[in-house]
Amino acid sequence: MIERFRKLPFIATLLLGTLHASAFAAQPFEQGMVTITLDDGWSTQYTKARPALNARNIPATYALITQALAQGWGGYMSIAQAQTLVAEGNGIASHTLTHPDLTTLSAPELESELGDSRDWLVTNLGLTSVPDFVIPYGLYDANVLAAIRQHYGSSRTVNAGRNFRDTLVYELRGNDVARNVPVSTVRGWIDQALVEKSWLILVFHEFVDGTPTRDTQYRTSNFTTILNYIQTRGARTVTLSQGLALMDGRTEPDPSSGVSIYGDALESGFADWSWAEHSLEETGIVHAGSASIRFEPDTWAGVLLHHSGVEVAGYQSLELWVHGGTAGGQSVRVVLHDGTDVLGTMRLDEALGGPLVAGEWRKVTLSFDAMGATSGTLRDLYFQDDSGDDQAAVYLDDISLVPR
Repeated sequence: MIERFRKLPFIATLLLGTLHASAFAAQPFEQGMVTITLDDGWSTQYTKARPALNARNIPATYALITQALAQGWGGYMSIAQAQTLVAEGNGIASHTLTHPDLTTLSAPELESELGDSRDWLVTNLGLTSVPDFVIPYGLYDANVLAAIRQHYGSSRTVNAGRNFRDTLVYELRGNDVARNVPVSTVRGWIDQALVEKSWLILVFHEFVDGTPTRDTQYRTSNFTTILNYIQTRGARTVTLSQGLALMDGRTEPDPSSGVSIYGDALESGFADWSWAEHSLEETGIVHAGSASIRFEPDTWAGVLLHHSGVEVAGYQSLELWVHGGTAGGQSVRVVLHDGTDVLGTMRLDEALGGPLVAGEWRKVTLSFDAMGATSGTLRDLYFQDDSGDDQAAVYLDDISLVPR
């Protein structure tokens, strides 16, 4: 799995979301659930993970790169092995033909990666349909989501967090269990899902018996320990399709409530292009739900949330909650940017009418009129240090665009 990283220049030189207002608010399931998803179709998923899963009668969902199977790529499963997974009752999801960054493709290329992958799986694995999709690298935008909707009934991201009955089915949250994720962290995710009666989707790639040498690899022994803990805790295990059948089937946000940018995870096609030290899954200091954004606003560093394009003329403001952490008083500038020029800017303390407060959440409403952002296309939303110095961590939550 490849992470996108983009460091951009200091924006001050250019002049320097779950919808918190929505009627939908993290509706719990009857009980907490866990899904094991295995991405790409690596051969070790069949030889190492599958025996551990079968021994515990835990179904999984395998997200397959179809050309890897069709062309016999080295290190990947065979067609016969994938057919065995189907016969054993596991879920199968499409993971495209060749696993590209979908945001970089032309319309015909995107159509082929989505549609041809689904058709190959139906034909070669004896499936009646393939309703579920897993987004390569977790990279997507509004255009990609629109295309996915034409071919699939759901899609899973790698935006961390848990899912609820009213989570959008095209932005299912998935927690990537990379090589440095300790078993204790995964246990904590499982415990939280059981307490809040949510749906935890775990994401795995390759498996090794020794020491992992790349981020996509995970120790087989740690994987079996996680499976044992799932059973010990009595968590319900489901495939993607089984979990989706228990959801409300929301495919679009409520337009009257605006656009959610962040609510426990990034939403509505926004992607993380930040260069500050940060986390999108802070659980210690949270305004609502189960997670918030934490970042270090030091020496011009910032959080950058990227989108393929939102026309600002349809919105009157940006709303969010901010927490000053242990110190308060941080200088943080918010910038609306179209990818080339600044559309509008304002400091958080200016919008608050006073400094950020230590140990306390405050609601912030940044008027687009006051920011000077009355037209143009929002592609980049910055929360950036405006001091040039080291500052204490700041927390953000429930970020949304409010319609006019």
